[in-house]
Amino acid sequence: MHTPACAKAMFILAGAVSVAAPAAAQNDFASRVIDYSPAPGQFVSDPAFNDPTRALGAPVGGGTINPDLSSLVSLGGFGGSITLAFDNPVENDPDNPLGLDFIVFGNAFYVGANPNRRWAEAGLVEISFDTNSNGLADDAWFTIPGSALNAPVTLPLPTALNGPVLENTSNDDTETHWGYADLSPTLLLGDTDADNVVDDPNADPAVFYTVPDDPMTTGVDAGSGGGDAFDIAWAIDPITGAPANLPGFHFIRITSAVDFSSTIFGENSPEIDAVADVRPIVTCLADVNNDGMLSPADFSAWVSAFNAGSPAADQNRDGHVTPADFSAWVANYNAGCDA
Repeated sequence: MHTPACAKAMFILAGAVSVAAPAAAQNDFASRVIDYSPAPGQFVSDPAFNDPTRALGAPVGGGTINPDLSSLVSLGGFGGSITLAFDNPVENDPDNPLGLDFIVFGNAFYVGANPNRRWAEAGLVEISFDTNSNGLADDAWFTIPGSALNAPVTLPLPTALNGPVLENTSNDDTETHWGYADLSPTLLLGDTDADNVVDDPNADPAVFYTVPDDPMTTGVDAGSGGGDAFDIAWAIDPITGAPANLPGFHFIRITSAVDFSSTIFGENSPEIDAVADVRPIVTCLADVNNDGMLSPADFSAWVSAFNAGSPAADQNRDGHVTPADFSAWVANYNAGCDA
C-alpha cells in the first residue's frame, strides 16, 4: 500500500497547474533508404519482404508471441544489409531514458511465450556521422559490438547466436544476448505492459515506439514498445576497438550477421521493420500521464509507473526506479515545467 506517500502527496499538491504539453518530436524514425543489398535468401524475391521502404517510419507491432509480418524487409542470408538515414542526427544523449539513444525493430518473438527463449535472427548494427556534411554515407563507420564481439570485429557472430531460438543462460533476469538487431519483439501499439493486450487504443506510434526497453534484462519494460535499444556510446572503431565518441549519427547499417541455415527453416535472416530515435525525457517530468496538466492524477500515474517499473517513474534520471524517485517526483511537481 502507498497510503502514507499518497497522503503526503495530496497535502503537497495544491490543485491543477497548467503546463505546456510536450511538443511532438520531428523525424522520430529513419526516413530514407541509402542502400539495400540483400544476400540470397528464401524471402528476398518475395515482394512482401523485399521492399526496403518498409523499414521507414514507425513499426507495426504484433506482440511477443505472434509478430506482425506486414511491414518488414528481409536482409537475406549472411552478409545481406540495409543502410538507412535520418533527416536529423540521432544524438548521443545521456539524459535519454536509460541513457539509450535508438531502437531497431524486427519480428522476433518469444517461443512458448517464454521471454528466456527468443526466436531471433541477429543483425550487426553500425552507425556513421555525416562529418563532411555532404548527405552521403561516405564517412567512417563504427560498430556496436554487442554482447559477443570484440575488436577487431569479424563476422559471422559466434555460434551461440545461430539460433533461431536464443536461450537466456543467466540465472537471473539478466539477458545473455543483447546489442544486435531483431532479438526482441515489437509490441502491439498501446500495449503498455507487454501482455499482448492493447491498454491505450489512442497511443501515438511516435511516442510509444520511441521509449526504449532495457536490452540487458529479460522481457519488455512497462511503457516501452519493445525492439532492441542501443546506446551510441557503445560504438567502437571496428579495427582498434577504440571508443567512437560520436556525438550522434545520420546513417545506420544493419547486416545479417549469422551464417547459419537449418533444413527446416532455411537461412538465418534478420527482418527489419523500423529504426527509432529515442525521445528524451520530457522537461515536465512530473506530468507522468502526459495530459499537459500537473495535478493529483499525476501522482496516481507515478504510483502505477513505479509499481510497473516503468521508465516514467524514474524521476531523478538515474536509470533506476527506486523509492527515491517519489521525492524526486514531488520536487519535479513543485518545479513545474522547468523540472
